[in-house]
Amino acid sequence: MRVITIGISGPSCSGKTTITRILQQLVKKTIVIYQDDFFKPDTDIPVDPETQLSNWDCPEALDFERLIQTIQYVQQHHVLPTDYHSNEVNNTHDGSDLVTPQQISEWKKKIHQNNNAGNVDDDTLWLIVDGFMLISDPQLYGLFDYRVFVTASYTTLKKRREDRQGYHTLEGYWVDPPGYFDAIVWPEFLRAHQHVPGPHHQQQQEKQNLDDDHDVILIDTDILSIPEAAETVISALWS
Repeated sequence: MRVITIGISGPSCSGKTTITRILQQLVKKTIVIYQDDFFKPDTDIPVDPETQLSNWDCPEALDFERLIQTIQYVQQHHVLPTDYHSNEVNNTHDGSDLVTPQQISEWKKKIHQNNNAGNVDDDTLWLIVDGFMLISDPQLYGLFDYRVFVTASYTTLKKRREDRQGYHTLEGYWVDPPGYFDAIVWPEFLRAHQHVPGPHHQQQQEKQNLDDDHDVILIDTDILSIPEAAETVISALWS
């Protein structure tokens, strides 16, 4: 069986899980791995020295080694490890249910019509990895056949994050304290993604671009609606 691995990355609340769950509906065989399932135990999450808040958005909060091993296991064995249990599937704050069945049907038809490369068949497993810190890690980056970066402006991301109620964690449930986006989420995201272009750079005087990396599909959800964002990814995967 052939395995095609897609990394769908981007800041919190950018829309990556919406894209992930739309793609799940379009192909026959999929496995989804959520990076949010690879946070360390709650008691091991680093504490920000300035605010004394738990820092869930830094690389040190994640178990990258276990995530990489899980991806490689699926690539080799075509199933998830028996010890992988997802909490993220219980987080339903995505917009995939806003896409109509008619639109899903049209996309399926388009995929089959454009299947010149043989990317849709019974012997293809689509492994989708959804996470906020995938293309900033070199070892992870190299595991993907396709890379999608979903982003938006500071204003949009802040509003979406603050409108959410909370997140399931390894040992409980996390709700952002007041000011958490500006104190932790936003600066950590910028620190890890200085090399990636997009509207998240609008507040900065200087912008560092991804070095002409055409392997990354950039999705700006300030500009694109959910169907338009999905259409862009679909067109890139099945061009």
